[in-house]
Amino acid sequence: MKKDDKSEDTLSSLSKGQRNVLASDIRADILSACLNNGGHLSSNLGVVELTIALLRHFDYRTNDILFDVGHQSYTYKILTGRKINNIRRTGGTAPFNLREESPYDRYSNGHAGDCLGTAIGIAEAKLQQKDDSYTIAFIGDASAENGLSLEAFDYLARRKDLKNLIVLINDNGMAISKNNGPISAKFSKLRNSRFYFRTSNAFGKAMAKHQWSWKVFLWLRGVKDHLKRLFLQPTIFESAGLKYIGPYDGQDFDSLDLAFEKAAVVSRKEPVVLHILTHKGFGYGPSQNDEEGSYHGVGKDFDTRASILPKLPDFAALKGEILYQKMGEDKKMQIISPAMELNSGLGKAFKAYPERSFDCGIAEENAVLLASGLALKGMHPVVDVYSTFLQRSYDEIIENVSRQHVSVLFLVDRAGLVGEDGSSHQGIYDVAFCKTIPHSHVYMPYCASQIQELMNFSFEEEGPTFLRFSKGVPAKVEKELPLLGDNSYAVLSKRNTKKLVLAIGRYGYEVEAALNPERYSRVMLINLLPEDKILEEIGLLSYEEIALYDPYSTKDGTASVLSEYLVSHGYKGKFTCFAFPRKFVPFGQISDLLKQEKLDPISVLEELEKENTHD
Repeated sequence: MKKDDKSEDTLSSLSKGQRNVLASDIRADILSACLNNGGHLSSNLGVVELTIALLRHFDYRTNDILFDVGHQSYTYKILTGRKINNIRRTGGTAPFNLREESPYDRYSNGHAGDCLGTAIGIAEAKLQQKDDSYTIAFIGDASAENGLSLEAFDYLARRKDLKNLIVLINDNGMAISKNNGPISAKFSKLRNSRFYFRTSNAFGKAMAKHQWSWKVFLWLRGVKDHLKRLFLQPTIFESAGLKYIGPYDGQDFDSLDLAFEKAAVVSRKEPVVLHILTHKGFGYGPSQNDEEGSYHGVGKDFDTRASILPKLPDFAALKGEILYQKMGEDKKMQIISPAMELNSGLGKAFKAYPERSFDCGIAEENAVLLASGLALKGMHPVVDVYSTFLQRSYDEIIENVSRQHVSVLFLVDRAGLVGEDGSSHQGIYDVAFCKTIPHSHVYMPYCASQIQELMNFSFEEEGPTFLRFSKGVPAKVEKELPLLGDNSYAVLSKRNTKKLVLAIGRYGYEVEAALNPERYSRVMLINLLPEDKILEEIGLLSYEEIALYDPYSTKDGTASVLSEYLVSHGYKGKFTCFAFPRKFVPFGQISDLLKQEKLDPISVLEELEKENTHD
C-alpha cells in the first residue's frame, strides 16, 4: 500500500492488526524525521492512532480537518501524501499546516488557540452554503485553555445550529474535570459503551414514529439526564451547555472507532465536543516517560539513548543564568513565562524561586496583565517571551503597561529568524510594532558581556523595555567595547571617512569586523529605537553614505527610525538599508534564508565592496 494513497476507503479496509503495523511504521518515520531535522516529537508520537482512526472515519478530501497549532499533524501529513523525511528543511515539508503545500491543509497554522474559531467560521459558511460535510477542530497540547479557544467555546455554546461540527480534544494532560467514585465510573463506562450508543440511537428512531411514544421517549431521556446529573460531575463543556462525549482511549483503535462513530451521529443534530485521552510521546520510552516536556520539541541528532535536553541556544542559556543571579539580588523581581520556561533557559530560576516565578500557560495576554498588576504594586516584573508570541500581547502592552506608565522588562527570545519553524515563528516584526508604542525602549546585545550590562535594569524607566536575544551563539569579540549613549551603541572605529556602516546583532558584528576601518566608520547599534540625540552623538549627518545592516528585523523597524531622522533633517547623502522587506519568510535553515534575501554577511560585504568600487 502506497503512503500517498491513504484515503478513507483504503484505511477502512485495514484490519486492526494492519492498523497497528501502520501505526508502528508511522511512529518510526516520525522518530527518523526528528532525528535528522529536529521537530515536535512527543506531541506527534501521541496522536498516531488517533489520526489514523480519524481519517478512517472522515475522508480528508471531502471534510474539513483543522489542527490547532499544527505541530501534532505529522501523521496527517503522511496520510495525506506528504513525506516528512525533509520536514523543516529548506524547500522541504512545512513544520506546521500550510495551505500552499497541500489542499488538505484547510488553513495555515502555527500559533495556539486559533483553530476552533476558524472551524466555527468554516461551519458557518457551510451552513449558509447547505454543505453537510463535517468540520473537525483537532485541539491539543493545552490549546483548549488558551484565551482564544475559550472565547470560541463561549460563542459555540450559543450556536446549536452549527451541525456537523466536531471539536476533538486531544487530552494528554490538560485539566478537564474527571469523574470520581465507583458509581460515577460505572455510569461513564455504560455511557461510552457501543451497546448503550447503538441501543439508545435505535430506540429513539423507533419511538419517533409515533407522537405519543416520542413523548414517552423524551420523558425517559429526561429521567436519564437527571440521574446522570446526580452521579456524574459535569465537564466544563457540559456546564457551558455544549454536547460532550467521552473520554475515550486515544491509543486503542476499538475505542476510537466507537468514539468517531458516535461523534458523527451526535454532531448531525448539534456541535459536539469529543474527549480523547492520549499519552504524549507514546511508543518511545524517553519521551513517553518525560514529565518536564524535554521531548516536546527536539533538535536534530538528539540523544536517543538517554532522556536529555537538546543543547540550549547560548543566548538563552546566558540570559537564564544572569536572570537567576538577578533574582537573588533583587527580591522584588518576578519572572513570568507563557509556558516557555524550559526552552528559554529559565529552569534554574524557576526552581530556585518558585514563589516569584509564574507560568501562565499559553496565554501571552494574561502574562502581560499579570506583569502590569505586579508593577502597579511596586514589584519588578520580567516577562520572558518569544518574539513571535509577543505579537499576541500588543494590546495589553499598550493599554496596561505603556498607558499606565509602569515599568516592565520584556526578554524577547528568538528575535530575528528562527529558521525551521517558518513564517509563523520568525521573530522579525517586533521592533516595528514596538516602535508604535509610546515609552518603548528596544535593545539587542551582540556579545555575552552586553547581556550582563543590559540586564542591570533599574525598573525606573516608565513603560515597556524590550531586550532582544537572537537564536544561536553570541559574537566572539576581539575587544570588549564600552556601550555609549546610555547603552545605545558601541564604536568599533570612527575616523574621518565619508562612509558609515551601522550594524545590529551577531551577524552585524561579523560584517563590521570584516570591513576596512580606513574606508568605513563602524558603529554597532544596541538601542534599536535611538532618539535624535543618540543619532547626533554618532554624527549621522556628517557622512555622505550611510548603510544599516539589520538581519533581525524588517525595514519597518530600526531602518524606519533612521530614515525618518535623515529625512526630517534634510539629509542629501545616500542611505542603504539591508533588512527584511515587509513579507513573510518561509521555513528553512537560517543560513539559507539569509542567502535567499541577500542578507547573509558575505552577500552584504560583497554589496558594500561593490558600491565602494563605484566611487
